[in-house]
Amino acid sequence: MDLAILKVNATGLPEATLGDSDNLEVGQLAVAIGNPLGLDFQRTVTSGIISGLHRTIRVDESTIIEDLIQTDASINPGNSGGPLLNSKGEVIGINTAKIKTAEGLGFSIPINMAKTIINQVVKEGTYKTVFIGITGVDLELYERQLGVDLKADNGVILTV
Repeated sequence: MDLAILKVNATGLPEATLGDSDNLEVGQLAVAIGNPLGLDFQRTVTSGIISGLHRTIRVDESTIIEDLIQTDASINPGNSGGPLLNSKGEVIGINTAKIKTAEGLGFSIPINMAKTIINQVVKEGTYKTVFIGITGVDLELYERQLGVDLKADNGVILTV
């Protein structure tokens, strides 16, 4: 989830305020901070708006990320893990991905989703990802790949 938690043995340091991603609305200001394309462009700040909420993207053949914030604030390789901020400077998301074949389609993990993980790591020292152990395949794709014709007209095939 592009999330790092560090323990620092110091006090009085500035810290980012975590906002509430459940209260976001399409059209709100969004500011992305990160290091796009490596250290040559470190500490880059871009701005845009919240373009969509609860988006789902396929990262690769077996990985789908759900419930993301979509923004047109530029998010590029290297921005992952950087904050997405609202107009108050509160962290509302964690920059994670962009659609490579389009411009202005960046995605962030909602901060409220990350808060659950942060709290568990602080409390227990670790976070365990839970997998259900099945994969869904579109019925039509399944039929084409196996050269079969099933009775159903649409649906999802579950595989283990």
